[in-house]
Amino acid sequence: MAFMRGTDHTSEPVPAEPGVVGGAGGVVFRPDGNVLLLRHREGTWVFPKGHLDAGERALEAAVREVEEEAGVRATCPDGGVTESTRYRNARGETRLITWFLLLTDAQTPVLREALFPEGGFFPPPEARERLGFAEDQRLLDVMLARRTAMMTASITAAREADA
Repeated sequence: MAFMRGTDHTSEPVPAEPGVVGGAGGVVFRPDGNVLLLRHREGTWVFPKGHLDAGERALEAAVREVEEEAGVRATCPDGGVTESTRYRNARGETRLITWFLLLTDAQTPVLREALFPEGGFFPPPEARERLGFAEDQRLLDVMLARRTAMMTASITAAREADA
């Protein structure tokens, strides 16, 4: 699996690359900082992600997949900033997943697919330990840093507005 910096995938569908199946997903945080993970039926803990519908933008797909797989409604504070991972799945397909930082007020997932029999929101250190792939651990680290920077900027802006 490879980890790559992303580009803006909010206004256009993800371009097709020969032999590569596109997808999108979300690293979903609650206000308390806990992050959503799903346990795949084969035992690996992952972030929610999935395929792109025809003509669908990556951000639309990411939000849809989070709701379909985890029953969690989420929003994206900055859809122009993404990360990407590339890997070969068990069927031998090369997948390119565009990831978004998503936020939710949901307390627990409502699992709707047999593919994911378990899920929850976990403190980042526990989430990092549960994640089954090094690329997902790196993705969590990047998204944690982005969330921290976003929160710091928000606090700074609020203080400046009060001054």
